Amino acid sequence: MLYLGWMLLWLVASGRLEGPDISGMKDAGSYTCRPRIRSPQDEACCVKMILEVKPKTNISCGSPVSYKQSLLLGSMDSIRCPGLSHQSDAQSPEVTWYQNGKLLPEERRSPIEVDEIYDYHQGTYVCDYTRSDNASSWTVRAVVQVKTIGKPLTLNCTARFGFERNFKPVIRWYIKDSEQEWEVPAPEEKSVKSTLKDEIIERVFFLKEVTQRDLRRTFTCFAQNSIGNTTHSVQLKEKKGVLFLYILLGTVTSLAGALAAGALLCRYWIELVLLYRTYQSTDETLGDKKEFDAFVSYAKLSSLESEATPSLSEEDLALNLFPEVLENKYGYTLCLLERDVVPGGAYAEDIVSMIKKSRRGVFILSPNYVNGPRIFELQAAVNLALDDQTLKLILIKFSPFQEPECLPHLVKKALRVLPTVTWRGLKSVPPNSRFWTQMRYHMPVKSSKGFTWDQLRIIPRIFSLEKTQENKSHWEELPA
Repeated sequence: MLYLGWMLLWLVASGRLEGPDISGMKDAGSYTCRPRIRSPQDEACCVKMILEVKPKTNISCGSPVSYKQSLLLGSMDSIRCPGLSHQSDAQSPEVTWYQNGKLLPEERRSPIEVDEIYDYHQGTYVCDYTRSDNASSWTVRAVVQVKTIGKPLTLNCTARFGFERNFKPVIRWYIKDSEQEWEVPAPEEKSVKSTLKDEIIERVFFLKEVTQRDLRRTFTCFAQNSIGNTTHSVQLKEKKGVLFLYILLGTVTSLAGALAAGALLCRYWIELVLLYRTYQSTDETLGDKKEFDAFVSYAKLSSLESEATPSLSEEDLALNLFPEVLENKYGYTLCLLERDVVPGGAYAEDIVSMIKKSRRGVFILSPNYVNGPRIFELQAAVNLALDDQTLKLILIKFSPFQEPECLPHLVKKALRVLPTVTWRGLKSVPPNSRFWTQMRYHMPVKSSKGFTWDQLRIIPRIFSLEKTQENKSHWEELPA
């Protein structure tokens, strides 16, 4: 059994003869060899051979031919024609080479052997060769993209020379490898610093591309004056772990970006939720058969306590700021005991009735509240919220307080688990402050027709002292 492209060899007593070139499936069949008898001593013989021809495969080739090659500058390498990579010199046909469209007349074989790779070896190579059988022939063309790799490097030699009357310094660069040493051209030396006592001069040697061969060489700087000379040698080493450094930097940068994004998301989560509600969420107040958006509970101060309080009190917050901001600006409906409950009824029954008609319960906590009779309203709301899933409670920490021991266990637990919004004095007064943003976050979702970006402004405006004083005077004029 022979494969396409093999030579048929005939062995006879007088020696070896080459047979026909087996180049096609038509060459299969029976072959008979009858050697010519030239002398009486020759023995007559007849050899019959049945030849089966099979197509030649590339099973013996290790890997598919690459149509892109990278050549390391300064190294020894070869440029191969795809399709001829696995053939011996005897089998390889004549090849016509082109580089960037120009004929390479000296290159007639594959591969092209290059003793040392330079920049000009980079480009597009085209190789043409001829294939044929007994009946026909054809031209095969293959294209190879060759790229050179390597990085530039600057070597700086700086020498300090003492004072001389006839100052003639010499600075040179030499390259030494295992076989020879030679001086390399470099830009003229230049003076870096000059004083009466000494002078500093440098000379720079620039490597356009660092090659593999440069890693095996020694670069020597030679400095000389009238007194003597000195040398300093440099051996280049290949950097390791550069890819790992890039991966590490990329990972750290990605992690830092993720942490920063998480911090921003956490910081402005409420604003994002409010923005989403404005455009996407449905009105949760539709069809719930409730009259108020929030029931507001606070501690009512006596006339003496009101006069003794120089700043804004919880009563001012409930009766003035809440209606001004939540009702007038954002369209919520509040239930205020002094305003919306008809006097004369049973206090406990009225409170329970108003809370049942409300979607939220807002409780302004202060020492007067937790130690006074109004704590009953919080206790009643907690009991109602256990049965009514649509009723949600909001705590406002108006001023610091200490829990009394006599508080019911259910109220103590509510103080720990319910959402709490902290009042921060005059900083919380502006309608676009953080306090009101948090309040809107906990209030029922309602359709907002008059939404503006000013409602979500993150940096609150500072109210002028004059405006604050006007509001304070307005609150003082209101009846208790």
